[in-house]
Amino acid sequence: MINSILSFGYSAFGALLYTCGNYQGAIDNYNLAIQLNSQDDTAYLIRGMARIVTSDYSGAIEDLSQAIQIDPLNAQAYGERGVARAALGENQAAIDDCNYAIQLNPDYLRAYYGRGAARAYTGDYPGALQDFTHLSRLQPDANSYYNLATLQAWQGVNAQAIKNLTKVVDLNPNWFFAYYIRGNVCYNVGDEQGANEDFKEAMRIEATGASEMFAEDEHAFWGRGLARHRLGNREGAIADLQKAAEIALKHKNTAFHQMVMDLMREINPEQSS
Repeated sequence: MINSILSFGYSAFGALLYTCGNYQGAIDNYNLAIQLNSQDDTAYLIRGMARIVTSDYSGAIEDLSQAIQIDPLNAQAYGERGVARAALGENQAAIDDCNYAIQLNPDYLRAYYGRGAARAYTGDYPGALQDFTHLSRLQPDANSYYNLATLQAWQGVNAQAIKNLTKVVDLNPNWFFAYYIRGNVCYNVGDEQGANEDFKEAMRIEATGASEMFAEDEHAFWGRGLARHRLGNREGAIADLQKAAEIALKHKNTAFHQMVMDLMREINPEQSS
């Protein structure tokens, strides 16, 4: 009885910390809760979600699999495990998990994100666009528009990419890498003035430290690297593109990885691989 009360207390505090953005604190409290009650599927679920945020994808998959073992109809656990698997490049398994999550709960939006990412990584761009479009309609926030727009940008759907990137910066004016990507799309359609204005604004925001680049986002590094190339910053461009290629390889995002490598060879012909 005492163990149950203590476990509930640790779980409740862990949930509060997770909601407040203290993900490591949440993990620490769920560690204690699970020690006292190893059958608490919610504890495994939220600890797994916190591990996704902290980039411990393997640990997240272990937790979410345990949550599913306890409750085989836990749609959220399947969806989150799909997101974690996509981050590790386990793309078909991610799609399978997200498909089942959507079957159990069509309103669980993170499953569409996970499936869209995995579909993009496997080259199913129509499927990815469908998922990201659906997500942006149901959850019209900066993240949803950004995921849709970045795929449109590198697929050459220029007008729609500009439209959706504009929505991103309208909703979050400090999202500097959205300006970099929109600037590149403007450059591609011949609007060099618009491109330079976006590059200038991106650099201004970045210098203030008001926004951070996503550490696992190959599109962000590609966008800044391409912008730096166009601005004459060869060294910075190569560093960003190398990072983009590294992340794409981790995600098994093969076509994007090849595109980035081709761009690096164009910038640096001496590069052999």
